[in-house]
Amino acid sequence: MDEPLSAFLAAQRVFTEVVHAVAESQWHDRTPDTEWDVAALVGHMIEEHRWAAPLLHGQDLESAGLIVQGSRKLPVDGGVGANLAEEWDEAAVESSDAFSADGALDRSVALSRGDTAARQYLGEMTFDLVIHGWDLARAIGRDIEFPPGLVEGIYEQAQQFGDLAGSGFFAPPVDVPDDAPALDRLLGFTGRDPDWKP
Repeated sequence: MDEPLSAFLAAQRVFTEVVHAVAESQWHDRTPDTEWDVAALVGHMIEEHRWAAPLLHGQDLESAGLIVQGSRKLPVDGGVGANLAEEWDEAAVESSDAFSADGALDRSVALSRGDTAARQYLGEMTFDLVIHGWDLARAIGRDIEFPPGLVEGIYEQAQQFGDLAGSGFFAPPVDVPDDAPALDRLLGFTGRDPDWKP
């Protein structure tokens, strides 16, 4: 299996485990990402993964957006968590199937910044799974562990993104010792304090 795809699928499995560990009472707890509570963070990831299949199948942004909008479900009985955990599982299957399809990683996708190589898109999705997986785990007081080498690879890739704070989506970098674990260095790079507690 392609190494970037393996990393994506592994990160997705870890994120899924954390989603299913959220207690019903925790869905509105705050997260390290100050704009989102737990429910909003998972909702963001659901939305992100719903876009993957239509984009990888060659849809432009407008068409992909209509497909994503049509895939949203009305709430069902069972509370916030029952809905979001189920929706995440469905979105995760859709995105993993789309990226795993023959030839998918050799395509390009239409993102807001323009045509982008599918492999780069996959790397960015994996980056989000790692960062927001930590956000979610920390918010609910759970430890998180990724397979050996995965975080190191994402950290090396993230450094090529340039100034994340300049994008407006990240806080300024947090100083982290050079000999800190790769996850801590990655978190600091994205403006997160590795010692954050709810």
